[in-house]
Amino acid sequence: MADRKVLMLGLDALVPNLIERFVEEGLMPNFKRLMEEGCFTRLLSSIPAQTPANWHTVATGAAPGTHSVVVWGAHRPTDPIPETHRAEAFSSGLCLAEYIWEAAARHGIRSVVMNYPGYPPTTDMAVHIDRLYQPVRSYYDISPPTVYHNLDVGAGDRVEFEKEGAEAEILVRTSSEGEGPKYLIRLIRGGDGYEGVSIVDPSDPSKPIAELRVGEWSDWIRARFRTEEMGEVEGAFRFKLVELSPDGKRFRLYRSEAYPTDGRFASDEALGKKLIERLGPYVHAMMTAQLHVAFNLLDFETVDQALADEARWWAEAARMAMEETGARLLYLHWHLPDLVGHKFVPWIDPTGTEYSPEKAEEGWRQLRNYYKAMDRFVGEFLKRFDLSENVVAIVSEHGMPANKKAVSLINLFKERGWLKLSPDGKRVIWRESKLFFDQNHLWINLKGREPTGIVPPEEYEELRREVQKAMRDLKDPETGEHVFSFVLTREEAPIVGLWGEHIGDLVFCYAGGYRWTGAEVLSMGEERVVFPCGGGNHGPMIPSYETEVASVYGTLIIAGPGVKKGVKEDPSEKGRRRTVDVAPTLAFLLGIDPPAQNDGRVLHEFLEGFKSDRPERKLIPMARKLLPLFRPKKPKLKGDVTDEEA
Repeated sequence: MADRKVLMLGLDALVPNLIERFVEEGLMPNFKRLMEEGCFTRLLSSIPAQTPANWHTVATGAAPGTHSVVVWGAHRPTDPIPETHRAEAFSSGLCLAEYIWEAAARHGIRSVVMNYPGYPPTTDMAVHIDRLYQPVRSYYDISPPTVYHNLDVGAGDRVEFEKEGAEAEILVRTSSEGEGPKYLIRLIRGGDGYEGVSIVDPSDPSKPIAELRVGEWSDWIRARFRTEEMGEVEGAFRFKLVELSPDGKRFRLYRSEAYPTDGRFASDEALGKKLIERLGPYVHAMMTAQLHVAFNLLDFETVDQALADEARWWAEAARMAMEETGARLLYLHWHLPDLVGHKFVPWIDPTGTEYSPEKAEEGWRQLRNYYKAMDRFVGEFLKRFDLSENVVAIVSEHGMPANKKAVSLINLFKERGWLKLSPDGKRVIWRESKLFFDQNHLWINLKGREPTGIVPPEEYEELRREVQKAMRDLKDPETGEHVFSFVLTREEAPIVGLWGEHIGDLVFCYAGGYRWTGAEVLSMGEERVVFPCGGGNHGPMIPSYETEVASVYGTLIIAGPGVKKGVKEDPSEKGRRRTVDVAPTLAFLLGIDPPAQNDGRVLHEFLEGFKSDRPERKLIPMARKLLPLFRPKKPKLKGDVTDEEA
């Protein structure tokens, strides 16, 4: 155990149903190996089943009420309404529980934390490589990726070629205020028309920096940027010619994200520089995948090449960083499953409003492609970390089901006088409203507690009861189904794992297939309280919701020394294992105490050396044939067993 490494590979929104299907189809051999050599189970998310709350939970073993990230961020008692620190949702400054890498540091063990919540660093015993800022993007991109094109689409960067010379100027746009390099692109003529593109630096037009035919990639290009955030910085990026018709009327040139080459994406910049020297420029391809998934501007083949490069870079960087620092713990987050799930799961799930047989066929094709890429990502780590010596855990903090209907609390509350709207009715003036809500929590704007409170304390309980009743009584007008699985007061909320001063006065979960909305309904002109919608969601719904093909449940696959082989959960035990259980289990396998505020348990049933079989029992009759002690009484409702004896 002294030299054992523990790797937690967090794949955001892996859907357990899809893993089971694709492993059976033979599409995911690395996942199959891990499941055969280890254990596979569903994980019940903490509420809300959202990215920030549950990745903090996976790293701390603490429930949201303990670590405070109860929405996409946190609302603290001293915060003005409707502040929830959304931009800081992944920050260590919001998390009030100890991370597992801090617990490891107390035992003298170093860690590597890749693209994960918990930045700024809380211990010098952990080196951070990138940081989770927004799920699909890095904190350190100088320039987002794009496609330069001459097509009639609303995304990417449109270019207009001069008729003579077929030349156009392109700009490498910066992510924040600033200026990036400019280039000239020139179409190259061949025998049957245009056959390639030349990319030229205007300061030295005699020597192209790249000449590409369709399907070809450029080498890495290094250029200077000036940005408000990063100052003067060198960034690296590359091009690929995706499409060029002989007449030049269809042209697509992909450019990758640009990242700094000075190592600043690592908390140890010297290590960051060393990674670039050995592995080449940093690769983080989620925004590239978004160009395909969200905008259909890029082909899957190009995305897949970028994802393959990312998998190799991240796996080798993890190996190298752990070797350089002597780290024994890796915590990593990768967002691809969530990105593709939001788009394609609604196409394949017959319970959702976007489903159709035609869409389902395409959705299954895309999901198979991307889940194969996920399997390859895991495979790159398995090449570098021997399962006979190291523990590898694949974790998703939630899944991804399809939406059926949207629910507007704005429209439910506004007619009751609980919300103050602007004169044009297009927005809510929260500070002058009697309540406000975010995701699965609702707060009364209580005078004396909220800095802008307007509800007198003597009116609190009655208002809360009225709001709770209005929500509990709400039904889908088409089906008669209650749209909320539960609506609880904060005093009742511990039964669903929520407690503490950061939770709402009411906490609630939507029924399966129903999603939340906000003030956007006012500007949309949507006046219905319940109405059809497409897409996929996970956070609003009760965490145990599952359909035939999709699920809110997360996933845990764990293998390596100390872990039992070939154990799969019994279907009757779904929900027994939770995201709070990951950190204490991995801490145990690492040989350390769990994080200080841990609320979970060690999953002993998956570990060697622990008895987990149920004992054999026989039912032996215990009833006695007794005479009555008293004369018969009138029938009454049953109480506890001891009450019935009296």
